[in-house]
Amino acid sequence: MNVPVILALGAIIVFAIVIIMTREKDPQQRATVLLRTGAVIMAVFTVLAGIVIVGDAVQDPGGTAALLMTLAWVVPMLILAAAAWFWPAPTAPLLLALSSAFIAACVWLAFDPAALRTFISDNGPVIAVSVVALAFPAAVLGLKRTALGGWLLVALGVLPLLITLIARSGPVGSLTAASVVPLIAGISYVAAARMAHGSPASGGQRAAAA
Repeated sequence: MNVPVILALGAIIVFAIVIIMTREKDPQQRATVLLRTGAVIMAVFTVLAGIVIVGDAVQDPGGTAALLMTLAWVVPMLILAAAAWFWPAPTAPLLLALSSAFIAACVWLAFDPAALRTFISDNGPVIAVSVVALAFPAAVLGLKRTALGGWLLVALGVLPLLITLIARSGPVGSLTAASVVPLIAGISYVAAARMAHGSPASGGQRAAAA
């Protein structure tokens, strides 16, 4: 993945979000705009990242191996995304568990960088691909459970990259490219959740319910 392009895209997105937030006065409308912006960002990013990952797999190793490698992450990603949309309640703890297990695996691999480099050499940028494969379902979940989806995206955008940087256990270029947009989308989700929670409309609903 082209890191400078991803970083530039992230800067443009942040700038656009700031402009949108200053134009909208109603907190509920701001929250809706932020949520939809984050969702669109993640959808576009997932498509672009998928094209790059599949293209790399076609070049090396190519053939049936490339097809199997692609199906190994695309199919579970789409299944989790569909489950997050149609059954968010049971999918939320599953995604949380999978993300926690992935981050724990990053910590474990950080203590054995030689094995990690060998694994990456044999299978490609697995950590970066895993971030993409988990971030998209988390973004879909965020449309139903905004705060949880947002914090999952933030964790997926920050922790694997931070662990890799601290441990110096692997290449950070592809992982940085895979992490920036989920982090930005996660921040927009978390901000949307806070705005919606603190808006006068939601406060009135809580008062009425009381």
